[in-house]
Amino acid sequence: MSENFNNRGYEDYFKTLEKQIKSENKPERKPVFDQEIKETVPKKRGVYKVVRLRKSVIAVMVALVVLITGISVIAVSGSKEEPSSEDNSKASVETKEEKETTISYTFTDETVEIPATNDAKTAIIIDKSTNKVIAARNPHAKAYPASTTKIMTLLVAAENIKDYNDTFTMTTAITDPLFVEGASVAGFLNKEVINMTDMLYGLILPSGADAAVGLAVKIAGSEEAFVKMMNEKAKELKLQNTHFANVTGLHDENNYTSAYDLAIILDAAIQNQICREILSTPRYNTAATEKHPEGISFVATLFTYLKGDEPETAFIHGGKTGFVNASGYCIASFGTSNDSLKDYIVVTLGNSMRKVAFDGQIDLYKEFAK
Repeated sequence: MSENFNNRGYEDYFKTLEKQIKSENKPERKPVFDQEIKETVPKKRGVYKVVRLRKSVIAVMVALVVLITGISVIAVSGSKEEPSSEDNSKASVETKEEKETTISYTFTDETVEIPATNDAKTAIIIDKSTNKVIAARNPHAKAYPASTTKIMTLLVAAENIKDYNDTFTMTTAITDPLFVEGASVAGFLNKEVINMTDMLYGLILPSGADAAVGLAVKIAGSEEAFVKMMNEKAKELKLQNTHFANVTGLHDENNYTSAYDLAIILDAAIQNQICREILSTPRYNTAATEKHPEGISFVATLFTYLKGDEPETAFIHGGKTGFVNASGYCIASFGTSNDSLKDYIVVTLGNSMRKVAFDGQIDLYKEFAK
């Protein structure tokens, strides 16, 4: 604007323009839109004067108004601070964090002690409709989880597999040490090419340590690197009494959890559709391979000893068992009451005998899943 008006203010310009209009002596031509202007001006009491302008002058004035308005808009929009990419990134992270709810359970005055007929060293039963602890015994006490460790192995693997059609080739470097340890295995053989889905079912149903280590090597490059991912997941879930030292649950002083923490791990796993399906599958047959032309038939260790409907008041959908001498018999399961359709999680660690462990789980569903 300063270039067009020699740095004069708009007030001086319009005064000059008004003088020029008043000094003209030429006869006016009534504008075509003059009548329209008069009709649209509201009638007011008092004296007012309608100034008739030439078309050329009006055009100039309209142009000036448009130009001034445009500059004002640009100035305002230019002064508006746009969020930086960093701000956008922070906002998206905050939104994600808001959506993610940390799993936790509430102890109340109504929380009772696990019945003495169940000799588990640490145990807990959760009503998932309220996330309240219905009954517990030493829920935060350190315990060795044995093969229930594989629930976390499953969860971390499922969250990190990019292509379920991908395959892994089993090796004796994996299977031989497990044979020496006396670990339970899925039965995959040296040089057998297995798809990721079959590896996951082999991990849980027959509690295959070969599948566990194979998944770790495939996903992270080594068991040690995968264990690091498991411990990172434990921190993400805010577990206070859990640390993993391997992916199989073979006894290690540094591989431990608690009934409360294991309930959270199972809870997180069954919120993953793939994990939930695998943990609740009684039987599965793998795809044919060169080493196993008819595939391998798996039966879930959990459903080897129960059908799921034994509690009568509820149905046990699935879960995972575990045993080593140092841990005793361990079971982490999830089920639903028949009447209220409430969901429950039951974890018992350190039972003295297998029958006591399974009967104990059934009795807890009978008594508390209502």
